[in-house]
Amino acid sequence: MNNKFIQKLISKPNNYVLVWAYIFSRLDDENRAVIYLYEISSKYKVPKSTLKRIVDYGVSVSGLEMDYKWISNSLHISLLDVVSEPKVVRKRSKSEPKVVSKRAKPKTNTLYAKMVDKYDGFCTLHTGVGSKMDGMQGKAMKSIIQFLNKQCKKKNSDLNDEELDENVLLSWEYILNNWNKLDDYNRNRVKLSDINSSLSNILMKLKEQPINKKQKQRYEQISNAVKGASTTDYTGLDTRK
Repeated sequence: MNNKFIQKLISKPNNYVLVWAYIFSRLDDENRAVIYLYEISSKYKVPKSTLKRIVDYGVSVSGLEMDYKWISNSLHISLLDVVSEPKVVRKRSKSEPKVVSKRAKPKTNTLYAKMVDKYDGFCTLHTGVGSKMDGMQGKAMKSIIQFLNKQCKKKNSDLNDEELDENVLLSWEYILNNWNKLDDYNRNRVKLSDINSSLSNILMKLKEQPINKKQKQRYEQISNAVKGASTTDYTGLDTRK
């Protein structure tokens, strides 16, 4: 938060500074955050309509490049940082290095961003709300990418970087698209940190031959029949007497 932005917020009621301080505190390593309305509303007693007005005002006066949208009851926001790079101007006279402000390019085409985007759609489909990304979940996503990257390299070591990224993304899509094939325990653990800790087990279960409900019921009927037959007393049916 630059000084000009802070001065603009201070000119407004106190909750403007509090809300934006909270938003900046929730940004992850990629300067992205998903914040649920109830988090801020309950913390600072700010109504939903006021909260949206505070966010709209902050984006308009911040002087920073921001991308944000409201999905259901959550705020999805990303910040494009302004970085400084020193540029030395060659002159005969002695002079200090000139610092030129340069705007960083958005990282929307990175593998990480694409993986998060697929996961966000997955969360919306299965839970009704978008993904919640914080430092822990961001770290888990990076670990998932590393694991899938390693597995793809094992299958084909000749892949170049672009092909490798494409295969990692396809592997991630395969996992998310087949999520309903998992057992109840793994299917209910949708946080990235949970998926990361059970990723090997998840892949193993997805490779297993799926059994539909009718097949499962039939197997149980056969199993019960076999158990019943093994415990039945047949001595009274001896016809040789």
